[in-house]
Amino acid sequence: MRNRFGEQLERLHVELIQMGALCEDAISDAAQALMKGDEDLAQAAEEAEREIDQKEREIESQCLKLLLQQQPVARDLRAISAAMKMVTDLQRIGDQAANIAEISLLLSNHGEVKVPQDIGVMACKAGLMVRQAISAYTGRDVETAHAVINLDDEVDDLFRQVKGELIDQVAANRDEADLSIDFIIIAKYLERIADHAVNIAQWAIFCVTGQL
Repeated sequence: MRNRFGEQLERLHVELIQMGALCEDAISDAAQALMKGDEDLAQAAEEAEREIDQKEREIESQCLKLLLQQQPVARDLRAISAAMKMVTDLQRIGDQAANIAEISLLLSNHGEVKVPQDIGVMACKAGLMVRQAISAYTGRDVETAHAVINLDDEVDDLFRQVKGELIDQVAANRDEADLSIDFIIIAKYLERIADHAVNIAQWAIFCVTGQL
């Protein structure tokens, strides 16, 4: 019975890694769609979001089965409980990536636009945070989890910088105000993605220490 439980728990970890990879792909596709004005990549990000929603339902069901059919010890119970919380953050990451893709599609109708460089940097850091947060959970790696939390400060700093620059652009050129506001919204989505990665990292720490 215990061996079977271990196999099911390992399968749960694999599913979470796959869901995290889908989130990374969605972030990357949405960012590249924005940078390149590529409608196919935007649609790929939106498709990834639908797959992420499906993964969320599958993982939640798997967690409930483990809780109801098995008798997990404290550490395993923490892992399952954390997984149920983490999929909510991953699902929201997928939503926010899809929102970025949707805005990029609207911007592509206006021809070539110059995207602030720091938005691309934010997207790279946010994707890295998601990958490392999932790795911290599956590997019970507290050090990596703390690295994710620390990286959030860099994303926050970039957001403040981008927002300040774009607000200045709005003041200087009212004709481009709508475009600047769109970029502020995109930067905010990326900042929120990083926040969700921090949540996942904190659940990874909880799995090991039992403390939030």
